[in-house]
Amino acid sequence: MYVSDIHLRPKRSENLARQVIRAVRESEPHVVLLGGDLVDESSELDHLRDLVSVLRADAPVLAIGGNHDRSVGMNRVRDAVISGGGDWIHETSVQITHGPRVITVAGPNAVSATEGDVRILCAHHPSIWRTSRAAGYDLVLAGHLHGCQMVAFEYRDRLFPGALFYQHCFIRSRHGRARLVVSRGVSDLVPVRWRCPREVVLCHV
Repeated sequence: MYVSDIHLRPKRSENLARQVIRAVRESEPHVVLLGGDLVDESSELDHLRDLVSVLRADAPVLAIGGNHDRSVGMNRVRDAVISGGGDWIHETSVQITHGPRVITVAGPNAVSATEGDVRILCAHHPSIWRTSRAAGYDLVLAGHLHGCQMVAFEYRDRLFPGALFYQHCFIRSRHGRARLVVSRGVSDLVPVRWRCPREVVLCHV
């Protein structure tokens, strides 16, 4: 399960955390990937730690940072994830054994994954697709754009009018064997959406 753009912040963190926990427990994923923009303010780092700790009881938690996490302090966000029992993979990759298969999950600053039966890139900004689609990954996961939150129509998996301004404002894309999936995210700074539901992404690989 890919969970991006939680945007934990005062007065909303507890509700957002409950929604994420409920989604994980209902879906029973083997791994939870936190795809960046986890916190908006440093006051919510404890909430992030507690969220990771609860999720960790159901599945391994792998996390990366996003642009909002850089504003808070990437090292502080990393420490909150680790103290909650999660793994910080922003600069590295991990291998997970699932039955007879080895699944490699890499962060955005990791060296390209070249080993594993399935190779996944857990990223934040979908612009990474330009370079990652030819880097040997089977699946690239991103978020960040929130679908631009107001969607008039979809055309060839692109969301308009957002796609007029952002090249990667789409739901999915393919290039050879590589597939990109872009999540609309759990939350956002401006809590107004139209035809653009908040979401987590459950991937079967």
